[in-house]
This record gives sequence, structure tokens and C-alpha cells, in this order.
Amino acid sequence: MTDKQRSLCIADAQNYKDRDAYISDLSISSIWGDDPDTTIPRERIEKLGSIYDACHRSVNEIAAASGLSKRKLAERFCIPQRTIDSWDSDAESGRQCTLYTRLMMQELLGLLQR
Repeated sequence: MTDKQRSLCIADAQNYKDRDAYISDLSISSIWGDDPDTTIPRERIEKLGSIYDACHRSVNEIAAASGLSKRKLAERFCIPQRTIDSWDSDAESGRQCTLYTRLMMQELLGLLQR
């Protein structure tokens, strides 16, 4: 997967509420340049699932998936504890952690491979 393809997949993931629909639609997208008769590689399907999951994880879910407490997550990334707490408590009011920050944390924690 190229960086451009990855960026397009990440941008599209935000528009989907259904994981299976996202994987189905993106796996046959024209971004791959596949021949119409090409079998979709299993690796692509798995990577799309990983991207979708990463795009929809909250900071609290990132901490849990990495085995860290929210306090340890805050320490690891030098983020004030109050900020971490507000991202979780204020997510519905619009004060949530940005997607790019959540993706970078997950890459550094090994939850999202390139």
C-alpha cells in the first residue's frame, strides 16, 4: 500500500459507520489499479480492517489496546493528564483528540503498522 493509497483509505474510513461496508467498498476501489478479474489480496482486506479500527478508536480504547492506563499513555506522549481526561469526557461535545494524533499514537504503540 502506497502512502497515497493509505491516506485515501484513512480519509474514507471517517465516512463509514459500518466496518464491513468500508472494507468491502475500499477493497474494490479504483485506487488499487486492479484488473477487474483480479482476486483481492487477503493482506489488503486485513490492512483495511486495521485502518478502520485505528480511525475509530478513542483515546481510552487506544490505552486499553496498548495495555497502558490513561495515566501511562499521557506520560508516554507527554500529554497533560487533564487533556487525556477531557478527550474522553468531552468527546460528545466536540473536544476530542484529532484523528492524526490518535493515528500517530497507535503507530508508535504498534497498534497500526504501515
